[in-house]
Amino acid sequence: MATATQQNGQPGSARKEEREANGRTGLAGQGRRLMRGRLSPEERAEHNRERLQDPHSLLLLPRTPEGRVIVGMLFPLDKAVNRLRLSAGHSMSVGEVQGQLDRVHQWVNTGHELLKALGVSEQDFGPAPVMNYQYRLTLAGQRNARVITPRSEETKKVSRVAEKLDGVILHTRMSYDDLSQAEQVFTKIHELIRRLHELIAEFCALVELPYRTPREAEDLFRERSDRGAHTPMTAGGPVLPRTLT
Repeated sequence: MATATQQNGQPGSARKEEREANGRTGLAGQGRRLMRGRLSPEERAEHNRERLQDPHSLLLLPRTPEGRVIVGMLFPLDKAVNRLRLSAGHSMSVGEVQGQLDRVHQWVNTGHELLKALGVSEQDFGPAPVMNYQYRLTLAGQRNARVITPRSEETKKVSRVAEKLDGVILHTRMSYDDLSQAEQVFTKIHELIRRLHELIAEFCALVELPYRTPREAEDLFRERSDRGAHTPMTAGGPVLPRTLT
């Protein structure tokens, strides 16, 4: 079967035109998605494949709850950092913006140091190997796949830390004979994730973007002394229960 790329040399353009012609996409389709809330697995896979057409896109496959939390945070982080950068010398001074960006760099450095202490080598922080495009398309259809096209170097760096943390967490859970010995590891990782969440929340407040605690992060951010409560705590205080839309 011929693909859109084979037909016209522009990946996805034929598919896009066909859908716009029969009314299945465009603003109406986006509206239906927003009204319904979360994407279905099929819609998510299609959305991922569309994003993969951008050569700068990143394909992430988190395998742990913590990994999914950080990957989910990349999207609001990228929006907030992009808007921060656009405001430099306009609504905010260059120094103010750089000071905020430096906080992301500090978080990345802290993440690197933690990963090194957990056995990740310096070489592992290099760029991920380039995968065949067709193979990436196949992976993009997995339920845990997320694709983001970062607009800033900060997002790229945080994504690398997220990827390595996800691997460390999975290895720890699957390899320790006595998991109680790894409790401190999980505590440090969860604290790092909390700090990123707080950072994004503050960035979004600065640039007037909405931001809500990621769905899967609520248990991570629940106060240790109140694990049985139904109201998670975040940097901005208690999080009200989610309502179905």
